[in-house]
Amino acid sequence: MASHFARWALAQTRTRIHRLPLQIVEHANRFSEKRRTRYLAARTLLAELMLRVYGMPTLPEVITTASGRPCFADPDLPDFSFAYAGSMVGVVLAEEGGRAGLDMEIIRAHSRQTLEHHFECLSSAEKAWINAQNDAVEASTQIWTLRQSILKLTGEGADGMNSLQLHPASGRLRSVSWPDIQALCDVEPLLVWSCALSPGTDRLRLWEYNGDDGWESLGDFNVHAHNLGPRTLRLTSLPAEKTQYYS
Repeated sequence: MASHFARWALAQTRTRIHRLPLQIVEHANRFSEKRRTRYLAARTLLAELMLRVYGMPTLPEVITTASGRPCFADPDLPDFSFAYAGSMVGVVLAEEGGRAGLDMEIIRAHSRQTLEHHFECLSSAEKAWINAQNDAVEASTQIWTLRQSILKLTGEGADGMNSLQLHPASGRLRSVSWPDIQALCDVEPLLVWSCALSPGTDRLRLWEYNGDDGWESLGDFNVHAHNLGPRTLRLTSLPAEKTQYYS
């Protein structure tokens, strides 16, 4: 089973919205200019990805769950998740009934106070792993991005911080509310991204959307490969009989 991660670096031009339903465009008119631009761009990116993968010329109806998580109104359509980082929007699309969560962060974009707050929210295992890395800021950003992608998959958001623990040194994670998850996180020169996925996903396809210029394939990740690269983390849920809580 494959999932698709697409991103789009926005230019200083108006987003083409011809694939969006009118109600989405009208809803966006309530927002500030910055929020409206990102909102429409994310849904345009999703629409273009749905066209590429499923041949759908118009974005299907999107609703918001009680937890604030967007999804398609038709439960037979794939799960997806949005993320924003600087001028970039991203979407991950899960196939065949899988679930997905996405987060992206610009490295060194946060203040020292924000990074210290993030660090305080982490478990002892997460802090120990960060302190063992050569670049603590990059490592902290990677752990935070992993956490946010998983909490988007579970639908908990910030309310789930204490229900999730990562053990990056052993490649494991534990979510109290969602027993079986895998997460893949990669560090690029300026960007950290993380896709949380259902365990059945074995391939993650990466795409860059360039508006009028169309799509560029950035390659595939074999999620189960033993060597994903020196700056890539893959975490999987602890087996049920070993899910002890570590402080």
